[in-house]
Amino acid sequence: MFNVGDVVRNVAANIVGRIVEIDGDTFYIEQENGVEVDFQASTLVLESAFQAKHSGVVQEDAESHAYDDVYQSVIDSLYPAILEIGQLAHASTPRVPGVKPKPWDVLTSLQKLNVISDVTDTPVKTWIDASKPGGKPSLPKLQLSLLEAHQKG
Repeated sequence: MFNVGDVVRNVAANIVGRIVEIDGDTFYIEQENGVEVDFQASTLVLESAFQAKHSGVVQEDAESHAYDDVYQSVIDSLYPAILEIGQLAHASTPRVPGVKPKPWDVLTSLQKLNVISDVTDTPVKTWIDASKPGGKPSLPKLQLSLLEAHQKG
């Protein structure tokens, strides 16, 4: 489970610290400010695992980037109004305490497409298919219908 020296987080209390002592199921955590608190083991997660889950870090292996050109092509073809809907949705996403949010400009094309997909309730695959020659619907038609729905909503 955890060991003395591990950096852990109690998510509910948004407290991060280094384990300095373990007494059964009670873990004593020293925070950066020197204050010591204790929590039950079941309420803790490794800080590194928490950050990896919530920080939006992109893996750097080739397989993770195999379709980057496709996603970028879709993003490059989107109307500014669709991109703005995505940017506004990203800016208003509830933040996870302890995780620094990534600005829109540093998101990958896929991350941007995922935000736009979520806010428009349109699967990423639909965006990709619409951007292909002969796509049904075409990307312009898809965007216009979504903008019309967004203005009514």
